Amino acid sequence: MTRREYLRQAAGTAAALAIPGLLGGRSAAAQAVSAKPITGKNSLKARAAARGLLAGCAVNAPALRSDEAYRNLLTEQYNIVVAEYCMKWAALRPTPDTYSFDEADELMAFAQTHGMKIRGHNFVWHESLPKWFAGTVNKDNAQKFMTDHIMAVGGRYKGRIHSWDVVNEAIWIPDGRPDGLRSSSPWMQMLGPEYIDIAFKTARQVDPKALLTYN
Repeated sequence: MTRREYLRQAAGTAAALAIPGLLGGRSAAAQAVSAKPITGKNSLKARAAARGLLAGCAVNAPALRSDEAYRNLLTEQYNIVVAEYCMKWAALRPTPDTYSFDEADELMAFAQTHGMKIRGHNFVWHESLPKWFAGTVNKDNAQKFMTDHIMAVGGRYKGRIHSWDVVNEAIWIPDGRPDGLRSSSPWMQMLGPEYIDIAFKTARQVDPKALLTYN
């Protein structure tokens, strides 16, 4: 099951539980919790912090810029945020030789202003690639494009990122590889399985303090 399928299923279950009489309706405990204001000491971030955890969500850059209620909800409920799309290749790389950091910078500034940690997402993925990618990146230059990208983006935010999703969704069992890796990824096709090691080693080089994760 993919994350998207899981989220759709979870949303459907939540909707069902909200309908009185369906699946028994909400429990008395759930009703009691919903009666309390979910702010201040009852906010998600406060309850998470009390347990040594972080509470966060993916942030949509256009909504962050235009919707005050959205911004208020983020600051009220979360102590870590992650870019939904504005740190992916398609958003950051309008051309092979240029970067566009406006939306990513806005998210960074917002988080820092409100004392939030920031999760970078992501350096390497098989999706959300710019249109120019397929006709420009090949086996001969793929490693340079990847490492240059990680160095440029990671270097810009060095020391300000709590954690980076270095490689995203590289595993896909249905492709049938013995190692379980996604054979349809352009990075796999051009660099082989070593692309994962290359990405992590480059990310560690550019930002020695950030947590590095596989998502």
